[in-house]
Amino acid sequence: MCGIAGIVGPPGQAVDRPVLQRMCDSIVHRGPDSEGFFVEDNVGLGMRRLSIIDLSSGEQPIHNEDRTVWVVFNGEIYNYRQLRQELEAAGHRFYTNSDTETLVHLYEQYGERFAERLNGMFCFALYDRVKGRLVIARDRIGEKQIYYSWKDGVLTFGSEIKCVLKSGLVSRDLDFQAIDQYFRFLYIPQPRTAFREIRELPPATFMVLDQGKEPRFETYWRLSFSPKATGQDTVQLVESVREQFERSVRSRMVSDVPLGVLLSGGIDSSAVAAVMVKASSEQVRTFTIGYEGAGNVYDERAHARAFAEHFGTEHHEFVIKPDIVELLPKLVRSFDQPFGDSSAVANYYVFQETRKHLKVVLTGLGGDEVFAGYERHMAVRAHDVLTHTPAWLREHLLPGLVEWLPEPAGGGRWTDRVKRFARAARESSRAAYLGYVTWFDDELRKELYSESMRHSVGTVSGAEQFLDVFDSSGDSKVLSKALFADTLTYLPGDLLVLTDRMSMASSVEARAPFIDHELVELVAAIPAAEKMRGFDKKSLLKQAIAPILPPEILKRPKKGFTIPLTLWLRSELQPYMRAVLSKERIERTGLFRWPTVSRLIEEHVSRKQNHQARLWALLVFMTWHDLYIDA
Repeated sequence: MCGIAGIVGPPGQAVDRPVLQRMCDSIVHRGPDSEGFFVEDNVGLGMRRLSIIDLSSGEQPIHNEDRTVWVVFNGEIYNYRQLRQELEAAGHRFYTNSDTETLVHLYEQYGERFAERLNGMFCFALYDRVKGRLVIARDRIGEKQIYYSWKDGVLTFGSEIKCVLKSGLVSRDLDFQAIDQYFRFLYIPQPRTAFREIRELPPATFMVLDQGKEPRFETYWRLSFSPKATGQDTVQLVESVREQFERSVRSRMVSDVPLGVLLSGGIDSSAVAAVMVKASSEQVRTFTIGYEGAGNVYDERAHARAFAEHFGTEHHEFVIKPDIVELLPKLVRSFDQPFGDSSAVANYYVFQETRKHLKVVLTGLGGDEVFAGYERHMAVRAHDVLTHTPAWLREHLLPGLVEWLPEPAGGGRWTDRVKRFARAARESSRAAYLGYVTWFDDELRKELYSESMRHSVGTVSGAEQFLDVFDSSGDSKVLSKALFADTLTYLPGDLLVLTDRMSMASSVEARAPFIDHELVELVAAIPAAEKMRGFDKKSLLKQAIAPILPPEILKRPKKGFTIPLTLWLRSELQPYMRAVLSKERIERTGLFRWPTVSRLIEEHVSRKQNHQARLWALLVFMTWHDLYIDA
């Protein structure tokens, strides 16, 4: 795992090496082991390396035999050994044992679309000196990110937004439509970023820049949920899923350094760890975190400990007591733009502690999106049933009744979820699902924004982009549409960004077997009825992994690496929240209306409503605005 950066200017405009150095210095956390550069005339490539494979000879940039093709690479190629055998049989000569070197020879052999042959997580920038061509590509699901700016004939890019900002070649002008999307989803969907002149390359996309021309973009992979798994009974489907999942885990165990697994105690991470134990000749190391005091409702240490004892892993537990006041600016600097998923807190700490022991871990990330593991997946199926009930029940009685439900003293979110489901009962299935993933709806955002902010946002809504994805799954089943939307929006926009930034902040590489593209394609082709039987989440996955996990784990409800934020904002974090979201500071931005912010605070503190996600989003935004805009 590494971080990459680069500048390509018009012919005759030499790259300033100190600028490239400054860009790479900004992401030293991504690669503390070494650095490397290729600078020639108007082209500059730089990288920071975290050594995982070929520790001795895998220094980047990597080149081909005659040094006409150069590459900087961030990620891992899991099928690089097979690719190397094919390339050597075709006459290519390798000078390292790294997965990176396969890229330059694949380009020589197959041209700019060679990413189609890769199985892995990656972003890379490859330069062909003979053709004067730069190729930048990103993996299919979007595990690794790349950001770029095309301005005045100069392409600037990097693994994080801070790389592009550090170049000094772009402004910090806001993209107000991106900010509006942030408050809807709590993250900014690609290709936008918070900065008007910076964009994110979408997953499964490559960019080609030929000298003297505009960049061109092509998609090299498309996921489809059109059912194809015909002629197989359930037993065959389950067996196929189990075999592919085990292959996915084993392929991600290739490493020249020790590796472990983040264990939350739930189904997904337990399945990954169980396969690792089966496939490893050494004792597997597992890591989990927990809480004490009022937040122990989110503590899964006992479950993780039981797994470790059953499978004989070398188990490590960490009890965290977050200092949010100190931590929040660190989180904001890791993301470089507003990012409102509060589970970043728990992830930050678990990677910090894990780094004391090793620098490669496998995770259960993606299991919910691929196999239907969220409450909203049950909700969208229940919504279909509800559409056949009388209109007065779903449009008036149900929403009115659930609004009277009290907020739980323990800070759980079940009441909030029930209320969100009831409010969406009168909508179509697609609008209902949009509502499940929306935190500030149209009415609330209109109420929140100042007049100048509403004018800046305009009439363009981020909803259209999401609904277009929802409608293009290739399957008529609403559950398939929901899973397709999650895989192409929430997964790359939220979870994969979160995992990349929090792992890299601690110089740890995180690998996710559940989003191996071959496994994703296999499961996508299986009818929705097999993935969730009735309202049993992950029923297909449970059947597939039943032979390798104890029954009690299969029945365990999901918690994951979350934090008791609802309680904290009503207790020890309340003074901090009121200080950051004070009338003076809110109005100073010129973006928000204080009465709306005040109402959200008071309703949450009094337990009238659970606004923890909205208040956290505002805390993050205000901190980001202080650090990146006001500063």
